[in-house]
Amino acid sequence: TTTTTTTTTRTRRKFANANEFTRHVSWLARTGRDARAYEAVKESFEAFVEDARAASMCVSVALRAGDVDGARAMMRAHRTSCVSGRVSIVTLCAWARAEELGRGADRDAAARALLREATRAADDDDACDDVRLANAGCEAWIASGKFELAHGRVDKAQKCYKHAMEKYRTRAPASASIAAHAWAGLEARKKDATRARELFALAVEICPTHIANYTSWAAFELSRGKSEEARLLFRRGADAMQSDDVDGDSKQPQRPQDRDSRRRISMESALLSAWAALEGQLVLQAARSDEDGDASPEHARALFARACEREPKNIAGWLQWSELEEELARGNSHQGGVVIARRRVSNRRQLDVLHAGLKANPGDMRLEHARAMALKLNGDIEGAKSALLRLSERFSKSSHVWHALGTILQESGDFKGAIDAFERGAWASGKANLACVTAAAAAEFHGGQHGRARQLFVQGESIPRYLSTRRERAAHLRLWALLEKRVGSEEATRRLFIAATNEDRTDAATWLQWGQWEKRVNSINAARKVFSDGVKFGVHNGQYFVYQALATLEAEAGRADAARELFKQGCSAHPRSASLWLQWALFELSREDKEHAMRAIKVIESGVARAPPHMPLLELWLDLERERGNVDAAKAVEARLARLLSEQRYHGPVGREVRAPPQ
Repeated sequence: TTTTTTTTTRTRRKFANANEFTRHVSWLARTGRDARAYEAVKESFEAFVEDARAASMCVSVALRAGDVDGARAMMRAHRTSCVSGRVSIVTLCAWARAEELGRGADRDAAARALLREATRAADDDDACDDVRLANAGCEAWIASGKFELAHGRVDKAQKCYKHAMEKYRTRAPASASIAAHAWAGLEARKKDATRARELFALAVEICPTHIANYTSWAAFELSRGKSEEARLLFRRGADAMQSDDVDGDSKQPQRPQDRDSRRRISMESALLSAWAALEGQLVLQAARSDEDGDASPEHARALFARACEREPKNIAGWLQWSELEEELARGNSHQGGVVIARRRVSNRRQLDVLHAGLKANPGDMRLEHARAMALKLNGDIEGAKSALLRLSERFSKSSHVWHALGTILQESGDFKGAIDAFERGAWASGKANLACVTAAAAAEFHGGQHGRARQLFVQGESIPRYLSTRRERAAHLRLWALLEKRVGSEEATRRLFIAATNEDRTDAATWLQWGQWEKRVNSINAARKVFSDGVKFGVHNGQYFVYQALATLEAEAGRADAARELFKQGCSAHPRSASLWLQWALFELSREDKEHAMRAIKVIESGVARAPPHMPLLELWLDLERERGNVDAAKAVEARLARLLSEQRYHGPVGREVRAPPQ
């Protein structure tokens, strides 16, 4: 009792009231200081246990820290402290989240009971004109709908959303519009695009100034492949922004302190960055297909600059901007994890963007990690390694950081250090990380430690599915198959390849490696079946190599027409794959008829026109022109080669063109 009293007294001297305490904890959480926020909560919760807003904030911070049991205990203490015995709607919803995260049938039942209590309290407040209470009531019904949807009760979720939208349409239009677009998302999941589109339109009609409505609707249209409709929606959202929105060239306004204004600014920044990301993707798609479009890198950059100026804490916006600059710097020559045109990349603009982002958000882990990866891309391996080592010291519980560090150590030849980093990352966060386990197993395998590698692969297979993605599980099984291919049995290898394609049939690398193995140990027909499935399904991670493998197999089997058709299909589907154009040209040269050289030159000319500069392709073209005695054509190709060599030798300095917004 004495200790509790002393702590409470000290806390009340530090924070004059619950509002001051809540603002302080909220600021810590918003600025990424989660550990400090949680320490403040643990130290001060008892002093403000009776305040509903403070209790809700404390629960949210505890959940972010992973302390579900602590969050539940806080809610029980808050209910006990309430003199009236009535807990606020916001607090009940926060408590329900804590119960739901605890997992188990009893926790789900407790969460449902709390949400029902919250919705009953919302209906009891029906006669009240308080906007905050109306918003809280509507959000309680939305939370109840999300809970029902998460448990597969679609009809009940739909009823909750409908009730929230209709009951609060006039009293809390912003919250009612959220209910409408939550309902629209449900209809989209049911594949009813027409109804979903109607509900998105209704959400905008209910509250035209709620910017998130436009962002959600645009995301839906993008998922349907309608990029032009999405662009129009982004423009409508930008037009709906309030009059105090800033232009890209104007000064940064003073950041508002009230919660609603901060939320509005966050939504506006999110819309602008999503629009910028779409414009950037359209620029890249136009470059890949050699088609002219109205999207431009300058427009995408201007939108990103406006988004990050509007909300400098928009980390996702900074990262999306950085990724666009990386893709533009690569010139789309790096696809599917394979470098097509081996040119050193000078990504000055990307580094500038990340420098500005870190100036606005000092020490942010995601931006620091992105900067390390950008340094690596720019050829500064030691700088990237040093940055990741510092990050691993500051964020020792981040599996993501340990995985990146292990990868760069492995690429530098430090296999022992890489394995240590991967194994630390495997359990750094307190939960298993399959990507780190897989990387550690692969490093042990390449180091010749086959027994230890198999132990790690078996360990990875036992990790619960909800802790990994399908792509991560497919990669784990594929690499395990490569181990068994070398030191195991054919039966185990084939079983693992089949399991990998069942997990993610879009991974072209699995089909390629499986087909190559079947060709060696089984038959051409078995390999042809695997490669054909890879061409059909393996759209990610190097599909052009599967085309090349199948075309080469057909050529070896004496089926020249089938091989030529596969090369044609592959180059049509992946026109920027210079290596595929090269293999097609070599295939034509191997035909040994009168027209073989001309056919090869025509293939090379098409490849040079559509793929990034590729020295082996140009060298083959030069040799063919010299053999034909075409001096002028040979000189032109030689000039192309000279320019390419000059570009590879030049590396521009890293500048500072992007200005960080004032804080």
